[in-house]
Formats: sequence, C-alpha cells, structure tokens
Amino acid sequence: MTTDDLPTRAAEARRALARTLVGAGDLTDPEWRRAFEEVPRHVFVPYFYAPSGERISGDDRWFTAVHEDRSLVTHRTAGAATSSSSQPSLMATMLEALAVAEGTRVLEIGAGTGYNAALLAHRLGDDHVTTVDLAEDITGPARERLATAGYQPTVITGDGSLGAPDRAPYDRIIVTCGLSTVPPALLQQLTNDGFLLAPLGNALARVHPTGPGTATGRFLPHGAFFMPLRHTASDGVPTRRPPLPAGPGRPSTLPAATIADNHFRFLAGIAVPGLTWQYDLGEDGGITGARVWHSDGSIAQLQPDNTVGEAGPRPLWTLLEEAHRTYQDAGRPASDRYGVTITREGQRVWLDELDGLSWILGE
Repeated sequence: MTTDDLPTRAAEARRALARTLVGAGDLTDPEWRRAFEEVPRHVFVPYFYAPSGERISGDDRWFTAVHEDRSLVTHRTAGAATSSSSQPSLMATMLEALAVAEGTRVLEIGAGTGYNAALLAHRLGDDHVTTVDLAEDITGPARERLATAGYQPTVITGDGSLGAPDRAPYDRIIVTCGLSTVPPALLQQLTNDGFLLAPLGNALARVHPTGPGTATGRFLPHGAFFMPLRHTASDGVPTRRPPLPAGPGRPSTLPAATIADNHFRFLAGIAVPGLTWQYDLGEDGGITGARVWHSDGSIAQLQPDNTVGEAGPRPLWTLLEEAHRTYQDAGRPASDRYGVTITREGQRVWLDELDGLSWILGE
C-alpha cells in the first residue's frame, strides 16, 4: 500500500469503524464518537502479531485489521503475548462507563500502545490524563506515538498496581488489564466521589471507595477479556502445561459446550481463578474437548467422549463442576447480578445480595 493516500484512507476507515460501533450500540456518546473518528489507531498500531507469531505491518492485512473491531497483539515476551490494542467496542464500552465530564481527571492502568490514552486526551485534554505501564519498551513507543498524533498525556513507567500517587487524586481510574484482586493503592488515589472501572474475572466491575481501605461495587453486563496485570517483566508468560492425566477418566457432569458460556466462565474465573485453557474444536467450531491447568501443577483433560481425567494437587474439573452446579441452581446468572465488597481483611464477590453466596477473591 502507498503512504501518500494513507491519511485519507485511514480517516475513512475510522469513520466506518465508528459507524459500526454506533450501529452495535457500543458507542452512544457523540463526544466519544468524535474521538474514535479523529484519533488515528494506525499510528498507535504500526504492527501486530498474528496467532502464528508473524509480525504484520504496512500492508493491506495490517490496514484492514487495524480498522476492524478486533483486539491486536502488539507486544510479546519470551514468545508469549503480553500486551495488545484492545477491541474498539470494548474500549468504547469502558470509556462510556467512566461517565466523564469536563475537568474529570483519569488514571489509566495499562498504557499499551497509547491509543486509549489518546482517546482520553482527545476528550479531556492532556493535563487530565495519566497512563502507566510496566516496561519502558512499552511506555517509550506509546509516548512517541502519542506525540506523533498530537497528544501529550503523562506517561509513567512503573507497576500499575501502585498507581501514580504523585498525580493523585483521580476522579476515575480505568484498568485495561485483568485483575485477580483490586490493588488497595488504586482505591487510595481516588477522590471521595470517584470510582475505579476494572476487569475482575472476565467482566467489568465499577468500584466506589466507601472509606479508608473499604469499597463496594457492582459488575456490568459486559464481558471483558484482558491480559493480566504484570508486576515484573517476566509476568504474563503462560504457565507450562503439566503432564496430562494418565489412566481412564470418569464421566463429566460439565458439558463441553458449557465452557463457551461466558456467564458461566465469569463464575468459574472467580470460583477457580488462575486457570489456563486449551480447546479442541469440531468441524462446526464447537468445543469437543479441553485441557485446563494451574500454575500449582493441577490439570484436567476433557475427552471428546465427555470423560475427564484429573491430576495434580487439586481436582480442577471437580471444582469447575461444583461451580457449574451453583451456576445452574442460581438461574444461570449474568455478571450484572454480582457485586464486590472490599475491606482491609479481604475482597469478596457476592451474588445478588451482600450477605448472599460469595467467593473470596485471590483464593
């Protein structure tokens, strides 16, 4: 593709993407629509990695992908994907959920390419946006691309779980990486009437501080799959799969198709956190088998005949079957039936009511 007509083609493609997001109901605020139409995503994603590991840049495949509603892997560590440009529809959902107004100060955890920070800066102004990411090889290019696109929010290299206390307090904190628990330092950096929006499990939680070390919130009816928050440069590399279970399996009460049910997967991610999944797909694209394991060495394998084997210190499939029974007994709840409570003693996700069925986060 030629570079001469790139700005014109990209502007047209951005407007088309914005129309798609509006048509799907993901983008309803005219100010955010203007940001998606005017911030050049191709500047922030000059290349991405295909699932095969191939680096794609500068051709029609790259241009098309950058202007589609899809997430794109943009950084790899030891061969594993550790940073990405999120799916635009999810970005739009999260940005609108922030409910910002003129003067709102926002901290973003997970700068990535810098694209989301540019959208925030377009809406709120550079001085009102701070973004943090772990490594200079991520924040350095993000800072350069922001400048190229005409934005200069504050970009900080550091552990996102610690926030950016020197620029606190913030009216909103948006986390664009997966959390197993809410970092207490982030809650301490919010204004009294501010809130944090973050992926917990595979759904978005909006969490409001209620006092020193305490907070409460509800989950939104939106799925949110993100790469996990990294504390060190080696974090985020997938756990090597333990040896598969040996010997005959037993009948499974958890059907393979249920694994694709996002509402169940939310509860599974809360009840049995930290799992890595691998699937077998049939000709129709449905799941016919799976392997699931944990860094503690536990592993389970579901066969196409719906038998399952387990090995390691914990019976993972048995735990998932228990979670599935809970899910069915509760009427197959979506994520917006859950809430979260945070105290100095711990963090707890509950179903329907504060004193209802609950799970301790991080266990």
